[in-house]
Amino acid sequence: MIRKLAIYFFWLVVALAATYYLPEFARTPLYVLMLIAYARSSNEPMWLALFLTIADGFIGFFNPYEAVTRLLPGLPGIEFEQLYILVAFVKALRKEPPEPLFHRGILRMMGIYTFVLVLQGYAMGLSPELNVQFRLVKFLLPLTLLYSVPRLLRTEEDYRELFFYVFIMVFFALFAQVFTITTSVTPSQALGVMKKFWFAVDVKKGYTYRGFYSDNSVLLGYFGAFYWLTRPGFFDRRYLFGILAAAMLCVVLSATRGWIIGFSISLVLFLILIEKLSLKQSFSLGMVGTVAVVLLLQIPVIEKQFANALERFSTVQKLAGGDVTAGGTLSRLNERSPRVMDKWSEAPISGWGFSDEFFRYGDFHVGNQNILLHAGIIGAILMLVFILVYHAKLFLRSWQMPRGAPFEKSLLVWCTFFPGWFFIHSSSGQKFAFYADPTAAMVIGVYLSLGALAYRLSFNPSQGDGH
Repeated sequence: MIRKLAIYFFWLVVALAATYYLPEFARTPLYVLMLIAYARSSNEPMWLALFLTIADGFIGFFNPYEAVTRLLPGLPGIEFEQLYILVAFVKALRKEPPEPLFHRGILRMMGIYTFVLVLQGYAMGLSPELNVQFRLVKFLLPLTLLYSVPRLLRTEEDYRELFFYVFIMVFFALFAQVFTITTSVTPSQALGVMKKFWFAVDVKKGYTYRGFYSDNSVLLGYFGAFYWLTRPGFFDRRYLFGILAAAMLCVVLSATRGWIIGFSISLVLFLILIEKLSLKQSFSLGMVGTVAVVLLLQIPVIEKQFANALERFSTVQKLAGGDVTAGGTLSRLNERSPRVMDKWSEAPISGWGFSDEFFRYGDFHVGNQNILLHAGIIGAILMLVFILVYHAKLFLRSWQMPRGAPFEKSLLVWCTFFPGWFFIHSSSGQKFAFYADPTAAMVIGVYLSLGALAYRLSFNPSQGDGH
């Protein structure tokens, strides 16, 4: 694994050099070189993890629309990760299909409805300008990962290697959080590349730090730690609990209320329903967490940020008391949501599809309302049915298995993790839709395909290493 890790960071450095340190004319050739290397490689987990890092950001590098190439004149730049998705799709087409996914039927229904939304968008008015049409393609292309990932990552060992890299990124995200809070600059600023970040504030002067590095990698790492805790022998349990602690600290230090509540929901459900910790284990875990927090609080500026985060989180009480602005810190309920819902009311059954009106009024800050605006009541119901069917299938399979059987607990991880994820979607930013950005599609693709693999392996665990 050391050799693979060295290769991973080698290509990460190449991407950094191409994006920030070399002239514009040298960027595209290096990107093409990386894509050729990926096309010739069989190490799918490493490349997926690498492009997830590029899409999700890395200690202040690879922010939105920075790792782009301009292959077509007159059109916006193409994000590097979009090109990876295209190559991955081509590679997946050449692979033998995996055993049928248990959610294949409902997934096809989602795909058909997505196509309907495209047709509806044209019917309701979508600008023929090339940049608008190009934007539509970039909205839809990442969805191909739902097809590609199950074909490219076929064994549990593949996913183990993928999470090997993702877990490391969780610690890098925590390092970047602490570095920025204590120095008031991001690591990328300290290296002389980036000039300014809105969240790089001086906490010592009373400002509340609101940054969050590699949030999708942290989310996926958090989920992965839960899963591998139920699969002994793949990762050390202490290491996995360290991942959970690091991910939770990232969230708390960001002072993001929805993420704090969402992560807490998933953690509590996992510990109660799956881990079922004894009193002694709970005490030991609590002590380790307490020591880690106490050590961090020895840094005065970190202590100040914890106090600021606690003060911001306490505004949830005002929301519960009827103040929809949460003391003036929240605009979703009194500004963003009414604007989206007013427009949705003009086309409530099937929404506005991929039309100019949707692109004008869509707002990812209010996830559920945005689904209604885009896909209408039909789309919202279909999305709900997909979520319920997928997780119910895993739950029922676990319920039918003998206690202590392989994957009996593992299948429940999806059922305990998703409520927290959905809370984040509902409160802090849209995570589920009939389109996707590359980062979200990578996370959802891994989440769904690993669930399908675990479901299949629960009938024959000995197939876990076979292709």
